[in-house]
Amino acid sequence: MIALIALTAFERRAAHAAFETVFPGPDRGSLPYGIADMNLDEFLDDTLASVPFESALGLRLAFVFLALAPLFFIGRFATLMSLGAEDRERVVERVYASAVYPIRSTVVMLKAIGALLYCGDARVRPLIVRGGAPVAAVRESAALVPLRVRAKALTAGEEASRVA
Repeated sequence: MIALIALTAFERRAAHAAFETVFPGPDRGSLPYGIADMNLDEFLDDTLASVPFESALGLRLAFVFLALAPLFFIGRFATLMSLGAEDRERVVERVYASAVYPIRSTVVMLKAIGALLYCGDARVRPLIVRGGAPVAAVRESAALVPLRVRAKALTAGEEASRVA
């Protein structure tokens, strides 16, 4: 696997601007925490170090593309990082609404990558399940189907009868 050098300062600022637009704090959206409150730099460094070369390159190109997107999507000679929150949202919404799939998919890709960090945060994880119910209480709920427990509970005889 070929490793890429660390993000440049421009790419890092673009990544922060993009992720903070998609995952805003409670002052700009309905999320209880913003991604700015999380360790985004460490996450990006770890992600880029562990993914294949092509994926790392694609992520970096997405950051640069979104950084320069205001010129093409709202007609302003500015970078995403220099815009206010409302204009950033407008740029990201227009990129996401693009009829060109590779352009539209940059936002989807960033949302997916950002969700790995966001949903993995220890403060957010308990809030995801059942609107804030503790994870332990949800696991004990009869409404959920514990697939892993069920798979372990099958004996060899039950497994053989299911296959036959």
